[in-house]
Amino acid sequence: MQNLKIATYNVNGIGTRLPNVLQWLDREQPDIVCLQELKAPDKSFPAGALEAAGYGSLHLGQPSWNGVAILARDAEPLLIRKGLPGMEDDTHARYLEAAVHGLVVGCLYLPNGNPQPGPKFDYKLKWFECLIDHAKTLQSSEHPVVLAGDYNVVPTDEDIYNTRSWLKDALLQPESRECYQRLLAQGWLDALRHIYPDERIYTYWDYFRKHWQTNSGLRIDHLLLNPVLAPHLQDAGVDAWVRGEEHASDHAPTWIRLGAARRKARKPASDTSRSAHSAPAPSTQREASKRKPDSDPTPEPPGTSKPKRSATAAAETSALPDSIKPELATLVESAPEGDWRYEIKFDGYRVMARVDHGSVQLFTRNGHDWTHKLPRQAEAIASLGLESAWLDGEMVVTNEQGVPDFQALQNAFDVGRSESIVYYLFDLPFLNGMDLREVALEQRREALSAVLKHSDDDVLRFSDDFGETPEDLLNSACQMQMEGLIGKRVGSAYVSRRSTDWIKLKCKRRQEFVVVGYTEPKGARSKFGALLLGLHDADNGELRYCGKVGTGFNEATLTTIYDQLLPLEIKKAAVVNPPTGFEAKGVHWLDPKLLAEVAFAEITQDGSVRHAVFQGLRNDKPAQAITEERPAPAKAANADKAPKAKKQAPAKPAHARSEDEKTAPPATSGKIRLTHPERVIDPVSGATKRDLADYCIRVSEWLLPQLAQRPVALVRAPEGVTGELFFQKNAEHLAIPGIETMGKAYTGHPVMLINNLEALVGAVQMSAMELHVWNTVAKDLERPDRFILDLDPDPALPWKSMVEATQMTQAVLDELGLKSFLKTSGGKGIHVVVPLTPKADWDTVKAFSHAIVKHMAKLVPDRFSAVSGPKNRVGRIFIDYLRNGLGATTVSAYSVRTREGLPVSVPIFPEEIHDIKGADVWTLRNLHERLDHLDTDPWAELASTRQTITADMRARVGMKK
Repeated sequence: MQNLKIATYNVNGIGTRLPNVLQWLDREQPDIVCLQELKAPDKSFPAGALEAAGYGSLHLGQPSWNGVAILARDAEPLLIRKGLPGMEDDTHARYLEAAVHGLVVGCLYLPNGNPQPGPKFDYKLKWFECLIDHAKTLQSSEHPVVLAGDYNVVPTDEDIYNTRSWLKDALLQPESRECYQRLLAQGWLDALRHIYPDERIYTYWDYFRKHWQTNSGLRIDHLLLNPVLAPHLQDAGVDAWVRGEEHASDHAPTWIRLGAARRKARKPASDTSRSAHSAPAPSTQREASKRKPDSDPTPEPPGTSKPKRSATAAAETSALPDSIKPELATLVESAPEGDWRYEIKFDGYRVMARVDHGSVQLFTRNGHDWTHKLPRQAEAIASLGLESAWLDGEMVVTNEQGVPDFQALQNAFDVGRSESIVYYLFDLPFLNGMDLREVALEQRREALSAVLKHSDDDVLRFSDDFGETPEDLLNSACQMQMEGLIGKRVGSAYVSRRSTDWIKLKCKRRQEFVVVGYTEPKGARSKFGALLLGLHDADNGELRYCGKVGTGFNEATLTTIYDQLLPLEIKKAAVVNPPTGFEAKGVHWLDPKLLAEVAFAEITQDGSVRHAVFQGLRNDKPAQAITEERPAPAKAANADKAPKAKKQAPAKPAHARSEDEKTAPPATSGKIRLTHPERVIDPVSGATKRDLADYCIRVSEWLLPQLAQRPVALVRAPEGVTGELFFQKNAEHLAIPGIETMGKAYTGHPVMLINNLEALVGAVQMSAMELHVWNTVAKDLERPDRFILDLDPDPALPWKSMVEATQMTQAVLDELGLKSFLKTSGGKGIHVVVPLTPKADWDTVKAFSHAIVKHMAKLVPDRFSAVSGPKNRVGRIFIDYLRNGLGATTVSAYSVRTREGLPVSVPIFPEEIHDIKGADVWTLRNLHERLDHLDTDPWAELASTRQTITADMRARVGMKK
C-alpha cells in the first residue's frame, strides 16, 4: 500500500470557500479529497482552478444546495457511480463513487434531517438505509474501500461538547445513531475514533454563539475503512486551523494517512492543530496508585499505632461500632467555591471494611456482608495488622487504559474472580480504638495514608487527590472516559448520610434505574431487545415508567441478564403509567427488584430517559430507594459551611445597585410552594411551570437587577401560551410572597415591585410569564431614566431589514449625541434603549422620542413608519415610541415571552445584530449557554451612562422651542 493522505471536507459553498480550499490543498497536500455541500451546479464547479493546483476532479453538483466532489492529486478519478443505489428518484446531489489511487472512494453528504420529526427526518433515515445496503455490497468486494463525508450524525455523547442544546436535533436522535452503529457493525472502522479512542475531537463548529472560540464542537465528518483497508491506517486528524481562517466553512478538513504498517492507537494529543483548547490531563488512576501515598511522620508499627493527638485533636476513644453507614456525595452542576480536594469518581461498588482483632468483614452501602464475595480483599485488609478499624472505599476493575469499568467489575463477580478487583480506599472513620468521624478530612486521609504504607498488596490502593483545578480535572477525566470527580470539603467531618461536604461532578448523567420489564429481540439481537426502566416518584413513592435502554449490551451480558429476568416475570405492570399502543407491544413485565446502571443525556419533562446506554446490573441498593438524581446548584453545596464568596463566572451582570446589594444573594424565605409544577405551559418546547421557575432562579442574578425598584406589570397565562392571557398591573388580587407595592398617586392603583427572588418565583406560582417594567425607578416616578424605541417590523420583512433598521436608528441617536443599547424583543423586533439622567418629565421624554420617530420616517419613508397599525407598516418597520409615557411598560430584559418556544428578551452587543438570525433566537432552554460564555455584560455601561435631552437635540429632530 502506497502512502496516501485522504481527507473529507464540507466546504459549505465551493464558490465562496475556493480560496480557503486552495490554501489548504497547497499547505497540506492531501492525495485524495472528498468535498461536500458544494452549493453549485456542475457548470460552476471550479475544475480549472483545482487542476491548476494539481488536482483532477469528478463532481456532482446542484444549484444552491448539496453537491459532492472527489479530487485526486496528480491523477484523474475514475467514475464508478453517481447517486446512491436505491435512491434513483432522489433529486439531491449527495453521493459520488470513484476509483482513485487504487482505492474505491465513496464521497457522501448524508441528509441533515431537521426539523424532526417530519418528512426531512424520514428522508434522512431512508437515505441512511440505502447507504447501509450499498455499504454491504462494498464490503463483499475484495477492493480497499473508504466511505468519507459529512454523515450528519454525532455517534455518541463523547463526540459533542454538550448535548443540552442539541437533544432535539436530528444529528443526535437515537434512530440516526442506530443507523450509524449498524453501518459500523458491518465491519467498517471509524478511523478518527480508532486513532483517538479517548479524546474529544471535533470536525464542526457552528457559526453561532462563538462555538469556534470556545471549542464547542461536534464530530460529524467521518472516514470509514473496510477490513481490507483498515490494517493500513497509520494516522488521522483534523486540520482545525482551516476553521479559524477568515470566511471559513463551519467544518474543518478531516483526514487519515495510510501506509504499509499501522501504529497503535495513541493517547490523547495536545497538538492544537488536532484538537483545539485541550487541557492538561492528570495522571490516570493506575499511575496515581503507583505513587507513594501522602507523606506523614513515620507511624508506629501497624496494630499498635494510634493517630497522634496533635493531628487528631477531635478524635475520641471509643468502642468499635458494629456498623457505620458511608457518607454519600451530592450531585452538583459545577464546582463550588471554597477549599476542596478532588479525587477520581470510581465506577464500582462502595464497600466499607470492618476490622476487629484480625477479623475482617466487608459491607455494601446497604449493610450486606460481601466478605465471601471478596476473599482476596479481606485477606489484604487483614494483612495490615490493625487492631480495629473502619475503612471506606470502592471496589473497582480497570480496563486496559486504567479506567474503571463497571461491566468488567460485574463480570469479575459473576465468574468469582475477586483477585482482579482493586479496593481503592479513600477514608478512615475509625482506627485502633479512636473514632475519627469528627476529625478533619485531611487528617483522616493522612492516617489512612500511613496505614497503607505498610501494604504492598496490589488489591489495596490509596485513592489519591489531585492539585489541578476541578475544571481541568473534570475535562481530563471526561476525555479519559471516566465517570467524573468526587470533591470533599477540607476540614469536614465524616457523616453517615448524603452530605454537601462531599460532592460529585459527572461527565454525563448516570444513575440507577429499576428494571420493570423487557422487550422481545429484533433482527440479529438475541435474548431481549431493551430493558424497560422505572423510577420512584420522590414525593409519593409511586414507581413510574421512564423509558428504556437498548444499547450497551454484548452477547455475554445479554445471556447473563436474561437468565436473571426470567424468574421475575409477572403478568401486570408494576408501574403506575405503563406504556400503551405500539410501545407496549411485546413487553414482558417484571417484579421490580433488579437495578440497572445507565448513562444518559437527560430525563425529559415528561419523565422519559434519552440516549440511554446500559452500564451494568447492580444489587447493592434497595429498589425502593431509586429516584431521579437531580444535580444541586453549586451554591447548595456551599450553603451550610462554606464562607460566602463572589461567584466565579465568565461575566457578571452590571447591577444598578449598591455594592452591598451586588454581593448579596437574592432574598428569599424559601417557603414558596409551586403547585402543579408539571403543568406544560408551552407544548412546542414541552416546558413546564417548574421549568419556568427554575429558569427564573437560574438567571436571577441577571434578571433581578432589571426589575429592581421598577414598577412591574405581569402577563399571566394560567393555561399556558396557548390559553387566554391576562395583563395585570397591580397586586390587589394576587397573594405573591415578597412582592412590594407603592401607592396610587401616579396610576390610580398600587404598582408592584419585584425586588427579590421570593417575589419572582411567587409571580411564577401565580402563572405570570412576562414581566413588563416602567422606564423609571421607585424613588423618582415623575422622571424617567430612559426611553425605548421598539422597532416593530412587518412580519414579511427579512431579518436583514431589521439589521439595517437597527443600525440606522443607532446612527441617528449617535448623531444626536445619545448613547444607546440593544436587546432582542423575544419576538420579531429589536428594542433600542436610551438611558437618561432623570431630569425631564414624562411628557417631555415621550414627545422627544416621538419626534425622533417622525424624523426617521421622514428621512426614509420607505423603511419606517411613525404610525401604528398593521396597514401602516406593510413593507416597513413601525418605530413604537408609545412605551415612553407614564405607566407604559416594556418587556424586561431576560423575561420570557408568551410565545411558542418561550423566547427571551436578551441584551446584545451592537455587533451581534449581524450574527443572530432573529429576535427570538434565545429561549428558556438555551439562554444559559449564552450567559455562561459571555466575557462581559452587553449592558455593563448602561447604568453609568449620564446624558440628558438638550435643546439642540430637540431642534435637530424638528421640535419647536
